[in-house]
Amino acid sequence: MGVGYTLVNYTKKEMVMFLHIPAEKARELAGSPISATMTTWYLLQNLGDDISFVSDTYDDWPFPNGSKEDMDHYKEVTEQLVDSLIKVGILKDEGIIRADEDEPELIYMRSLKNIWMA
Repeated sequence: MGVGYTLVNYTKKEMVMFLHIPAEKARELAGSPISATMTTWYLLQNLGDDISFVSDTYDDWPFPNGSKEDMDHYKEVTEQLVDSLIKVGILKDEGIIRADEDEPELIYMRSLKNIWMA
């Protein structure tokens, strides 16, 4: 397993965990059109905030105070971010591409398409 990353907004005490999006590692986050779109949109909507990627492996808390444990109290905003991108016509939700038979409401991947230039 490689190192996974969460986009953390220290200013607003929220995070984008890319839940139900097939991207978590550095190459996946940069190479996936969906996660790259999400990251760019989030950064543009939060200009001036103290935002950074934080790994799930290293001791890399890049902010002036606190620690990774503080993330337990941060708001997870992946769904809100995806919904806003759908609302402005950048992403399209094409349903679920994988679901776990035992816990389909928890374990699944969304089929999202970037339609802005389509």
